Amino acid sequence: MNELINRKLAEIHENNMTLETTFFEQQKGLSMVAKQSRFMFDECIANGFTEDQALKLVIGLFSGNGG
Repeated sequence: MNELINRKLAEIHENNMTLETTFFEQQKGLSMVAKQSRFMFDECIANGFTEDQALKLVIGLFSGNGG
């Protein structure tokens, strides 16, 4: 009985570690998208776009709507 409990606890621990890793990888990915979006927005402004135009373009590109 204890062996079964230990095995189940080990499985739960492994699943938790996998979920934690997945969460942090997703968080890193979202951080990268945010940084890229900000860079693109700043580049648009530097190249003569209005803030509204730059925001619409960045949101469109990063949301998959093509800008």
